Amino acid sequence: MKKILLLALLAFGMNVKAQITLEHKYDSASALGNGATQSNQLMVINFELSGERYLKINRMSKRISIYNLNHALIKTINCSGFPVNSNGLLGDFLYFSEQLFDLDSSIKFMYVYGGYGIPASTNIYKDNGTIIFSDTGAPSIRVNEPLQQYPIYNTTQGTKMILSYSNGQAWVFSIPGNLTTAINDANNNLISAQNLGKISNPYPNPTNNTTNIDYTLPPGINEGEIVFYNLQGAEVKRFKVDKTFSTLLVSTADIAAGTYLYQLVTSMQCTEGKKMVVIK
Repeated sequence: MKKILLLALLAFGMNVKAQITLEHKYDSASALGNGATQSNQLMVINFELSGERYLKINRMSKRISIYNLNHALIKTINCSGFPVNSNGLLGDFLYFSEQLFDLDSSIKFMYVYGGYGIPASTNIYKDNGTIIFSDTGAPSIRVNEPLQQYPIYNTTQGTKMILSYSNGQAWVFSIPGNLTTAINDANNNLISAQNLGKISNPYPNPTNNTTNIDYTLPPGINEGEIVFYNLQGAEVKRFKVDKTFSTLLVSTADIAAGTYLYQLVTSMQCTEGKKMVVIK
């Protein structure tokens, strides 16, 4: 009986471990560095117009690479002409956005550099290298700079975990759960910036006509959108929501049979992705 129980526990442990699966490896993306070398970065950015993207900063080759959620390269931003820190490497990148610094569709970001005889300065760039703002002021407390890099992200294609390795690679893992406010509370608000609003699973699910989705907007946010995507990451449908109601009735009459992901999008955050199955 003890042997049977032990085998059952081992099988359960192997099954749980198998739920965390390696999805992709990125070269020159590790956040591990040493005193003489600044680290590279890999993160997930949810752009206002184009949606979720992997973004890789390679400080040695001085370029930023942007990939879709299927890890296909979309864009490369050449940073070879950027001013550098006193060690000859690129500085810090903050606030990647499409519509924060101006309202066209290009990607913009804040770039901060300086140190050891080079005055700290801030430039704001477009993705074509154009400077739209420059000043000798800079964020002064490094630990508080929102570099947008976290170890775990909720996405429309499931929850992703990014780990860095000493060989210079960063690996992306798919994990079975979602970041939630309960996890946030248990970890002293570690992920409070990522999860403030809430969205429910659809009911009924699967659905062949209509389904209901409950939602809660973050404090101080009065409106948002519930956005649906197919499994390739293409947007299928979006609905505006506000605090007048807390449930969205979704008609699937004009949606083809299949599996879809959706999330609540506000100016503050995007919630974890949920799954809806449409049958005909």
